[in-house]
Amino acid sequence: EKLQALLAENKIEEAIALFDELPKKYEKDIDMQLLLGSLLVSAGRLEEASAQVDKLLTMAPENEDVLMLSVMVAKASGDKTKKSEVIKQLLAVNPNQPDANVELAKEQMLRRNYKQAKTYYERGLKGDPENIDVLSGYGQVMYYNGNINISKESFEKVLELDPQNSFSYSFLGKIAAEEENYKVATEHIQKAIEIDDDIYDYWLDYGQ
Repeated sequence: EKLQALLAENKIEEAIALFDELPKKYEKDIDMQLLLGSLLVSAGRLEEASAQVDKLLTMAPENEDVLMLSVMVAKASGDKTKKSEVIKQLLAVNPNQPDANVELAKEQMLRRNYKQAKTYYERGLKGDPENIDVLSGYGQVMYYNGNINISKESFEKVLELDPQNSFSYSFLGKIAAEEENYKVATEHIQKAIEIDDDIYDYWLDYGQ
């Protein structure tokens, strides 16, 4: 209960400190130890997070969540080689692991290789058809590939799962604008700004 309360208030350091009082029965609890690792990454305590990953890998070397935490530590540390190696390990365990495929898709998106990015997002959807990161990325790549209807469906699905997803509203606004439905486009981008008012691209779209 203490931990939940601190996390609700985004008090990361205090939440980490609470693990010093962790009852012994949770010392080998994978979920609790994963949470600690994630909090260490969020706090930027990457050396400790790396040590936590090593500990978890001795406990569960093929656990997908543990391997994904290892990917996040490598990414935060700027270790691209390590990140690629662990993603390969993870996909060997589960080729459709959503988070790993999202990471690979994002790399391809930066290179504007939308065809390959689409392949990774489609694999992620096979792994979890309701994963918000996968659906958002898939909607974006389908927009860039000119598959507007599929893009729209993907972003609408995201909003069913997460009604406060500003990214989806912004792309639905772009789609409505391309269809010359400017009233709806404006309403969508206004909603995106209402949720996140400090994103530069949203204001550009609103101005347009």
